Amino acid sequence: MKIFSLLFGAIYYACVWQVDWALVYYYPETNKWYMTAHPDDGAAILWYGWLATAALISIPLALLVPRRIADRLWNDLSWVVAVGAIAAIFFHESRWFI
Repeated sequence: MKIFSLLFGAIYYACVWQVDWALVYYYPETNKWYMTAHPDDGAAILWYGWLATAALISIPLALLVPRRIADRLWNDLSWVVAVGAIAAIFFHESRWFI
C-alpha cells in the first residue's frame, strides 16, 4: 500500500498534465462511456479515466516491489513525493493567478 501511494500520485500527475492518458471518457449529456474521445457527445469528464489509468498502472508496479524495499522507499521518499505533488499543483494552477 505504501508504494501504491507513492506511485499513484506521480502517475496521476502524468496522466492529467503530461500525457493526458484517460482510460475512459464519460459524457454526462448523453450518459455514455467510451474508450476514445467522441466530441459530438459534448464535453467529456476525464477524471474517471485518469483515476482508472493511474490505478491500473500503480497496482501491478506496487505488487512487484518487495516489502523490505517498500518500507525503505516509504521512509526515504514519502515527504519528497508529498512536496513534489504540492509543487506540481502550485505550478499547474499558477496560470490562474498571473
